[in-house]
Amino acid sequence: MKKGIFLISITLLLIVGWSAGWFFVADKAETVIEKTKIKLTEKDRAFECTNQEINGYPFRISLNCDDIRYTDDVSGITFKAGTLKSAAQAYQPNKAIVELQSPASLSFSNGEQFNTTWASMRSSLKLGLSGPDNISLQGKGLELNSTNNIDQTINIEDIQLHGRKIGEDNINLAFSLDKTRSQNKLWPAFNLNTVFLLENSYQDMINRTGLIKLAKAKGLSGKIEKFQYAALEGGALEITGPAQVNAQGVLSGKFNVTVRDLPKLINALKQSFPQEQQKFQDISGAIALLGNAGDEIKLPISIRNGTVSIGILPVAKLPPLF
Repeated sequence: MKKGIFLISITLLLIVGWSAGWFFVADKAETVIEKTKIKLTEKDRAFECTNQEINGYPFRISLNCDDIRYTDDVSGITFKAGTLKSAAQAYQPNKAIVELQSPASLSFSNGEQFNTTWASMRSSLKLGLSGPDNISLQGKGLELNSTNNIDQTINIEDIQLHGRKIGEDNINLAFSLDKTRSQNKLWPAFNLNTVFLLENSYQDMINRTGLIKLAKAKGLSGKIEKFQYAALEGGALEITGPAQVNAQGVLSGKFNVTVRDLPKLINALKQSFPQEQQKFQDISGAIALLGNAGDEIKLPISIRNGTVSIGILPVAKLPPLF
């Protein structure tokens, strides 16, 4: 009898302790959310979560909103989307999964607005002691269109964005687009797969310094670990190598470049960037002279202060990136 009472007492204590811990973590989560909203307001930004609710007891900490809205009075950007659902295990609150329902809209100060729908949109977040260690986003079945131009309708079968902290102050970024198409064929359909290493940038990003603002302040340096562009109708481009962008947006670097099916690749790039047709034609001629006659051409390309050279032959001048 005494043993049974003892076990019941221990069980009740565990339940009470777990419940107290859950409500403590939930209260802390709500406090962090409110502090973040206040900080955003101080910077002329705002985040709204309609009918905000934290639940999930006893095993999860869940934040739910009927819809969300983010406004930035400085840049004039407004983002609105549907229901937000997030969940973290109560015993591991530093790892969270977030799901967002469409439709969504993105508006700019110049009056341009884009509406988006998707089949699914999910992100995950893992926090360390100094900030996020891993952030991932995956969307499927996206349709993006401009309300100012009905011809600008884009379909993306799969989009992914991953960010990972490397060492103390570096960031590994991966971005991919799968089967990206323009409904009115403004440019050829393509796949894009990229991986970048950004050096000395993590702490700045944690302090909410935007990537462009950071680049304008002190430039960016790192490495293109993978850049793969493939037009679905043929033609592909792969690039790897170290790169730097100075505070004026001028690119420099040394790259290993692989080109597959050069004529189809140049044709796809000309259609995608019609204002740069002559530049692509000049580059095509230089590659044809220096490369081999096979379907795959490998060659070193250097860019010094925006000037593109294949071997020792200058072929083009790139405009600043910003």
